[in-house]
This record gives sequence, structure tokens and C-alpha cells, in this order.
Amino acid sequence: MENYVAPEITVYAEQIIKNTIGTKTKIKSFEWSTGGLFNKVFCINTTDGDFVLKIECDKIFFATRKDQIENEVAGNQIFQKAGVACPNILAYDFNKNNIGIRYVLMERVTNDCLWNGLDQFDEETKSEIIRQINIIIEKEKNITNTHFGNLSPSGTLGWHETYDGYYHSTLNLLINDCIKYNLFTDEELDIVKKAAQKPLVYSKKYIPAFDHGDLGYHNLIWGSINNKENKLYVIDFGNAAFGLPYCTEIYGIRKEGVDMIDVMGLDRNLYENNLIGDFGSILWTASQKLTEDYKSSRMEEWIEDVKKDTSRKYIADFVDKCRNKLE
Repeated sequence: MENYVAPEITVYAEQIIKNTIGTKTKIKSFEWSTGGLFNKVFCINTTDGDFVLKIECDKIFFATRKDQIENEVAGNQIFQKAGVACPNILAYDFNKNNIGIRYVLMERVTNDCLWNGLDQFDEETKSEIIRQINIIIEKEKNITNTHFGNLSPSGTLGWHETYDGYYHSTLNLLINDCIKYNLFTDEELDIVKKAAQKPLVYSKKYIPAFDHGDLGYHNLIWGSINNKENKLYVIDFGNAAFGLPYCTEIYGIRKEGVDMIDVMGLDRNLYENNLIGDFGSILWTASQKLTEDYKSSRMEEWIEDVKKDTSRKYIADFVDKCRNKLE
């Protein structure tokens, strides 16, 4: 990945560091960390320490992925309050009031995320990481709320007393996004709308549960801050919300080959007939096909491959699922 950083980003970083860390602080290096469709993330090495700057993209193609910076700040605070290690947030701007961008500046954890899994560590470290992952999962399970939806009351998803209200409101947002980008034919849109209107049938009443939204190896870092002892840090709360108990992919670390819906005692019908995840998948693919702002990110090669595939199979498969719900 080329370390090209647009000149205006460098200016933003200098202003943020000056306003937050100090006027005498000098930036020694500034480089891409990661980023893609929702945010651009940069590592900043200064004379007063290392930091991470996350800048929200100007264009986010679907509504349920807006509010990235608000979610980052609120989710980080919620996890820290629950006793989960997260980098401290040092500055943020929700409204572009400071320097014209939506951003969050936080401490930098040494080392990279666990993207390549646990095999990169010795057995003792691997065992400790798994132990800490299990603790994080248990703590997340105990974070509940009075409403479904956004972490903050002003968010796009809104606040809903029942999961049904949250579910149908979210589907309406996603359908409107699909209409905006002409993803469906008229016939397909009619099928999708009818499927989205069908009531959910489930046997349990769920309390709104905190959902990190993307809690996998790519958002866990085994490292340290300010040369303190190594531990597991959680990052990236941009997609966080209060929803159903989340069957996160990192459950596989401690429950290999086990169906987590059964392990957690959840209602299979509710999870398997829920269209929100499927909708999110097709809009994620569509966003990759539509975006032009992805160069020099870790996703560049991946997005290029998606753009080369001009088929509509991902849409046709989703419409088929909706059609099956109507039978």
C-alpha cells in the first residue's frame, strides 16, 4: 500500500495536534493506518507520543452507517465504563465546527490488530489473548439499555421501545438507500418492500443489548499504550448500536464448530428471518462498486476486485430470499 496522504489531511492533522496536544508538539511522521468506505484512519508519530486520527468520509452510501464519529466516542465510553480496555479519546468533532471535518483523535496502541489470527503468537500469549477475549464478550453481553437503536438520541437509527419498531424503521432506511442508488428493478423493489413489511415472529422478549457492530480480529489489538503492559484493546465503534444480543465472530475462538444461536439460547427464527444483515451486505457491496474514495487504503485491492464484477448476483440472491419469505 502506498503511503500517499492528501495534503489537506496533513493540514488537518497538524491543526488537531496543535489544538489538542500542544502548540510546541511536532509531527515526526504521518501515515495511513487503514480505512475504507466510512472512515480514513491515520497514525501520527509526534514529539509527544503516538496518536490515531480517524476522519469520517464525506459520502457514506447507506444511512445505517452514518453517525460514525458519534458512535466511536459513545461506544468507546460505554466499553471503558464496563471495564474493557480501549484507547483514550483525546478530541473529537461531530459537527465540523473546529476545522471542517468530522474526526476523532485517540491514543495509539502499539502493534497491529489481530487480523491474521492467533497463530502469530506463542502459546502463552495466545492463551492470555483468548482469556481476555472471553472477558470482553461476557462484559459486552451485560451492557443493556432501555431502547433499541442509536447510542445517542440524535442518531439516524432513532430510539425505539421495541425491537419490531427498530427493525421496520431500519428496513425503511435501507430500502430508501436502495431506491436512491437504483439497485432494484420495479418488480424486485415490490418483492423487497412486501418482505420488509412482514411481521417478525419470535418467542422471546429481548432487552436492548449493546452491539459493537464489528467485533472481530480486525478490531482487536494486543499491545500497549505509553509502554505499559500488553493487553487486549478494542477499537472501532463506528457501527455500534443497541440491538439484539450479537453472535460475534470471535465466539469461534472459544466455541469452535458450535452454533452460537443455540449456545446463547437465542430465538433462531428471529435471527434467520431477519433482513437487516442481508440488506447491509448488499449495500456494502454496492457501496464498494460506487465509491471513488478508496485509494491507498488497505481495502484498495479488495474494492478493485468488487468493481470488476459487474454481475447482479448479490442483488438477485437477496431478492430470492425476500421472495421466499412471501411464500
